[in-house]
Amino acid sequence: MTEFLNAQFFDYLCVGLSVVFFWSTFIVLAGLIKPAKIHPKAMSRHRFAVLICARNEERVIRLPVMSLLRSKYPAENFKVIVLADNCVDETVRRAKEAGAEVWEKTFPSSGKGDVLSWGVEKVIADGSFDAIAVFDADNSVSDTWLSEVNDALQDGETIVTGRRQSSNARDSLISGWYTVYWAMMNELSNRVRTNLGLSGKLTGTGFAFTLSALGEEGWKTRTMVEDVEFTVQANIRGRRVAYVPAAEFADEQPVSIVYMWRQLRRWSTGGWQVVRSYIGLWIRTLFVRPSLRLFDSFFAILTGMSVAFILLSDVVSIVVRMLSHDFSRSALSMSLGVVFFVCFMGWITGWAAVALSSQKRRPSIGAILTFPIFSIILAASLLYVLVFPTKRWKPIPHGKKSENE
Repeated sequence: MTEFLNAQFFDYLCVGLSVVFFWSTFIVLAGLIKPAKIHPKAMSRHRFAVLICARNEERVIRLPVMSLLRSKYPAENFKVIVLADNCVDETVRRAKEAGAEVWEKTFPSSGKGDVLSWGVEKVIADGSFDAIAVFDADNSVSDTWLSEVNDALQDGETIVTGRRQSSNARDSLISGWYTVYWAMMNELSNRVRTNLGLSGKLTGTGFAFTLSALGEEGWKTRTMVEDVEFTVQANIRGRRVAYVPAAEFADEQPVSIVYMWRQLRRWSTGGWQVVRSYIGLWIRTLFVRPSLRLFDSFFAILTGMSVAFILLSDVVSIVVRMLSHDFSRSALSMSLGVVFFVCFMGWITGWAAVALSSQKRRPSIGAILTFPIFSIILAASLLYVLVFPTKRWKPIPHGKKSENE
């Protein structure tokens, strides 16, 4: 009987964790109904410092530099700056040849957040910029990205993110899974939350912010997911991340299971670091200055974690029942039903996100049909790093596609 009660405990835990999942589902449905805000064309222009973080990226660094320099935004209103982080290859030379200004960081870095902190500090000290845009070395950027972002910033937004796409959506099943994932982040997280006046989430690259959006210390992040951490910092300060779908850009996705697992482990480790570092401050701020935007901000982070623990609780419930000899066909059906429901929701939301996304760079049908596998691997990484967290930041190599593309 005790064992059965323990199994029931995990059943109830599974139901309780579903609250986070269903809250996000409600946000999606409400946000899809509400029309998006259209930012008017701005009469004035911010001066942007466009920062490209690069460590030994000689094979791809020309891509973002050249695509940005082809921008329709007035050349006198932006400067492309490559933050060369301890590069020992031809990154610096190739970036300069492509037309970028290069700032070389020659002392040790703990990760991208550390490099950004150094670069942002130099931008502030320069004193001639109004806003900062951030890209990675493998990005290619639409020629209207800066104009679209400027319209949003001039219309009152302070932190914005564009529509992230995959430059290699059909190279492999794995790059296809990432393409579906980014479509979900674009359409079913950032877009719907922006429509509702809530906050989206930065996704590592393709974002911009005014200098006024920074705290007194500038850019100061400590975790492995500087993008999510900066989002949470901004939310606690009362600011939001707004999604600008017309600001399109693309980056290269991992194509092998080794690099996918490395990246997912880093994301998951960083996610838990953010939760541990900011949950207390978030709760205190929510009590002092309650708002639906702040309330929702952590749910955007916790949704994936809740799915991971829902699946774990379901598996533990099955094991406990088997060991207690109280296992029945109905209990098995219920447990398998939970797994099926999670997989089905992952599949249907992935399919819907791709349908809502841009017609360009779509994944294969196979990647969409098998996307729940990616969701399960992501959930597994969230649990795995609780025991074996990633200790240090490791880069994901780029350069499979031609740098002249």
